[in-house]
Amino acid sequence: MLNEIGFTRLVKYFIFGLWDQIFSFLPWSPLRVLWMKLFGAKIPWSAVIDKVNFMNLDRTGLSGLELGRKVFLGLGSIIDLAGRVEIGDHATVSPGSIILSHLSVGFSDHPLILRYPKKIEKTVIGAGVFIGANTTVLSGVTIGKETMIGAGTVVTKNIPEKVLAVGVPAQVKKMIDK
Repeated sequence: MLNEIGFTRLVKYFIFGLWDQIFSFLPWSPLRVLWMKLFGAKIPWSAVIDKVNFMNLDRTGLSGLELGRKVFLGLGSIIDLAGRVEIGDHATVSPGSIILSHLSVGFSDHPLILRYPKKIEKTVIGAGVFIGANTTVLSGVTIGKETMIGAGTVVTKNIPEKVLAVGVPAQVKKMIDK
């Protein structure tokens, strides 16, 4: 296992584990924003960060996260930083939502690895997007600006701008008027 993960990544995992423990005790958003900025996140002071969870911090670290102005990350949302995640101005990620940036079925000797090879891709949430509660956005997806994603949706492919998308998998239901 150590051969596949590597010593450096193991050390980073330990360091970011400590970072995450401190982050989980920070009582309000401005302290969370400061703590994230100190470790490389590109995040403005206007962002509102509730008690969110980060996974794979040992990969890109916080430098893999870029948030626009007035972004809201809701309680219990999960952000995967194996790859880069970019969230545009005025975007809302509602509580319990998951934003992924990679696919991995497990170690390199996993029986499914040949059919589903590991991949890391940038995930982009456009400006003015609203992501409903308990939504999952898969890696490599781009959601166009000013789009509404309904609660409980699973976004498996790119979604255009200014639409309402819902379902499992996400389907565009209507255009959003200006």
